[in-house]
Amino acid sequence: MRKPLKIGLWLLGFVVLGALGLWLEHERAKARLAALKADLVAKGEKLAIADHVPKLPPALSNAAPDVIAAANRLTRLKPERQPARMQMVAPGKARVTWRQPELPSEKEPDLWPFAMAHVEDNRPLLVEMAAALERPEMVFQLDYSKNFHLLLPHLSTMRQAAGILATATLVDLHADQRADAFTNLLAGVRLTRLQEEPLTISQLVRIASGQIAVQTTWEALQFPSWQDGQLLALQTEWQAWDLQRGWLASANMERAFGADVSAQCRANPAMFFSTTGSSASSRPFFAELLRDPAKAAGRALQFMVGIGWTLWFSYDDERWSLQYQHLWLDGARQALKEGAFAPSCKQTTVAVKPFETPPKTMLVSCLTLPALGKTHQNFAKFETTRRLTFTAIALHRHRLKHGKFPVSLSALVPEFLAEIPRDFMDGQPLRYRLDPDGQFRLWSVGEDFKDDGGDATTVGAPSTNPFNWLNGRDWVWPQPASEAEVAAFHAKLEVNRGK
Repeated sequence: MRKPLKIGLWLLGFVVLGALGLWLEHERAKARLAALKADLVAKGEKLAIADHVPKLPPALSNAAPDVIAAANRLTRLKPERQPARMQMVAPGKARVTWRQPELPSEKEPDLWPFAMAHVEDNRPLLVEMAAALERPEMVFQLDYSKNFHLLLPHLSTMRQAAGILATATLVDLHADQRADAFTNLLAGVRLTRLQEEPLTISQLVRIASGQIAVQTTWEALQFPSWQDGQLLALQTEWQAWDLQRGWLASANMERAFGADVSAQCRANPAMFFSTTGSSASSRPFFAELLRDPAKAAGRALQFMVGIGWTLWFSYDDERWSLQYQHLWLDGARQALKEGAFAPSCKQTTVAVKPFETPPKTMLVSCLTLPALGKTHQNFAKFETTRRLTFTAIALHRHRLKHGKFPVSLSALVPEFLAEIPRDFMDGQPLRYRLDPDGQFRLWSVGEDFKDDGGDATTVGAPSTNPFNWLNGRDWVWPQPASEAEVAAFHAKLEVNRGK
């Protein structure tokens, strides 16, 4: 046999063996993914999107259609003309917005005329939303089969609705319209409580709207003329929140979305390029080659990457994603079961270490996975905030009945609370003390899981609000600022307006 022929046969043999090796690795990766999925299913996990789509309730029980219909007709108020709620003016101290005769900002000497006109323009729509929100459920009809390509225009509308309900509450408290203020306050809490959509972005918007409701509740608690029945209704709304459903449901749906996207990308190159953000061109390749050789080379490289991912890396990519998401999901379950975020946070952080720097071949996972660590911290932070909120309401109910705040939280049980609420960050009872001036200090240990004795001093990078109470060493439920503190804050605003 001639030498060139022998060399050619040897080269062909190497190519065949190489292709066979790549095919075998592809099959092994496929088998590893199948084994992982089988193991998860055996443990009771549900991996399909359809398993997590919420059922539409009967029309008479579903607030969603009427709420969104009214919210879509709301007019907008420029952000710089919206009254700030629970404006922090010193560590642990907030301005009572509704109490201010004039409401200055860095842009305007008085925001009340703008806010009042805005609320009155939308008053009929606020009434419609409040009536709809008396229904027990709120489920929007969405096509979850679109996975990460699902459009969610209603989220910004719901966020806007939460803001105007808060503004209406402040305006009504300012005008001593107690009945309207209470209706709008309850509607704002219900709007966010009922929004249990099983999507991470939906839950993050819900948490942002929930923080608005927390601030508005704080403002309302400074109003002196509530009856115990009203405060009880408000406390009941806050205690009825079930963050577990939103937290776990969104994590399950995100995991199902990831698996669905991987399957679609394997079957459809266009989906792969769309998901990974690869550029596309309407020109035929050879026409592109003649017109712009560099761009054509880029397209060829992208095509080869797509082929390589589909043939060899896609199953390991999906398996990596499933493992990573399952670790965080188990961490969330552990935190909710134990009623404490600290142990699960520490354990999960260690467990996901190997996944923090994914291989470059994990193209889809790297682009579709959310920042799960930060997301779970947001859930834990809001759950802690919620517990502080309904505990503060119970404290005000105690003062309404007994003329003063209690010496300890145990005095709230069982008349105002079934048990002493626990700090979700570390699982211990919420910290509390009665100060010499008769006001109370109620706090959580915060993100560092360390009790600093109710120290509200801000730590970390400054934010738009340098005294943000959730950036303190401890998360201390704010107390009303003194007249002098408010005056000093307003003086700074006036100086900034002059600039």
